[in-house]
Amino acid sequence: MARVDRLHIGIFGRINAGKSTLMNVLTQQQTSIVDPTPGTTADIKAAVMEIHSLGPVKILDTAGLDEGNVLGAKKRDKTLSALEQVDIAVLVVDPVQTLQSGDLTIEEQVANTSRRLGQSLVMLCNLHADHESRLQACGATLEQALDHCKSALPDRAGTPFLVTDLTQRGALEAVIELLGKGRPSPQKPVQLLPFVGGSAPVLLHIPLDEESPSHRLLRPQEMAIEALLRLRVPVAVTRVDLKLARTGNALMQTREKDKFLRFFNMLGGEGGVQLVLTDSQAIDLMHAWLPALVPLTTFSVMMIHQSCGGDLALFAEGTRVLGTLRPGDRVLIAEACNHDRMAEDIGTVQIPKKLEQRIPGIHIDHAFGREFPDPQNLRAYRLVIHCGGCMISKQQASARISRLVEATVPVSNYGLTLAWLESATALERVLRPWLPNSSK
Repeated sequence: MARVDRLHIGIFGRINAGKSTLMNVLTQQQTSIVDPTPGTTADIKAAVMEIHSLGPVKILDTAGLDEGNVLGAKKRDKTLSALEQVDIAVLVVDPVQTLQSGDLTIEEQVANTSRRLGQSLVMLCNLHADHESRLQACGATLEQALDHCKSALPDRAGTPFLVTDLTQRGALEAVIELLGKGRPSPQKPVQLLPFVGGSAPVLLHIPLDEESPSHRLLRPQEMAIEALLRLRVPVAVTRVDLKLARTGNALMQTREKDKFLRFFNMLGGEGGVQLVLTDSQAIDLMHAWLPALVPLTTFSVMMIHQSCGGDLALFAEGTRVLGTLRPGDRVLIAEACNHDRMAEDIGTVQIPKKLEQRIPGIHIDHAFGREFPDPQNLRAYRLVIHCGGCMISKQQASARISRLVEATVPVSNYGLTLAWLESATALERVLRPWLPNSSK
């Protein structure tokens, strides 16, 4: 199944500003609970939908940034983490509430963070039904309240701005128009395999080990097959039994190798197959078995190339840091998906085992799922080794890369790390299709 690139819209602001009301207006259903009780939104609410003028979107309703107490601080951390992952930040303000507080710290934090991250920002001033009486009570006009809110914006003139009552008819159309004004310029999508084409076949090697799910392929494998079919590139798929290929029985090893090479040669062999795409854990076999001039790379490298926007150089540079690691250094292995680890899991067994054999005394930590350290905590590591990122959005991948860059921590990838652990020539080989000058 192809990854759907959704426009990520985040809703931010104070408690009771109207954030959850906005979420419900956009989804046209009770997606979020709306109540005057402070802190009603306990965690981030997400909704995926199609908005005709915007395309597929993911909307995030976040907790109020001004909630006190320890729980409020935890919510605030999650909200700020979500802010890193959006394309459009919607700053919702109750202009009377903001004026009465006399403090724009929350609004300035959202606006300045969005600007620093290069995101689009829009401001929505939500007029509650009693806004006129509340303005009279504090002796101010609506214009004064709105001007106070706008003063939090780094670019007052260039920030799309809407004043509305979200409970009134017509609010949905007005909000969609506001989002359209704030929509960032579309970027050219990064192709999954930008260097393939023509009529020569691509050979996929899919081992199907103990962790492989039944009745389906893994997402990168499905995506590769679909992408190649859309390009009308012939696709061939085969499977090597990794246990037999690595057994101490020379006869069994030879049988597995010969079986694979017969299929490879049937497709045209060297000069006929334009690319072999393999599971990362089999790079040792594929690199050894295939003729040196046959292009070879891995699903993991393919995925991180797309996830990071086509800039694989950062990961190539980070991978070479592996050669400088010493006993006592800390390495973080980050896997973005959630599954129960078993057998020879790549992230928790294979890579740690090989690293510890190569560098005794190295310290290895893990981060699973949506959790990823902030820049301050990342600085404790000499290197981060990330999975292919197939189960997170491009916005989430970009946010992680931004944290790593801010922390000045090098980053590698499962596929690149396993290739490096095999040999320097294996690493250069899997990089060559993406970075033709990688060996220079």
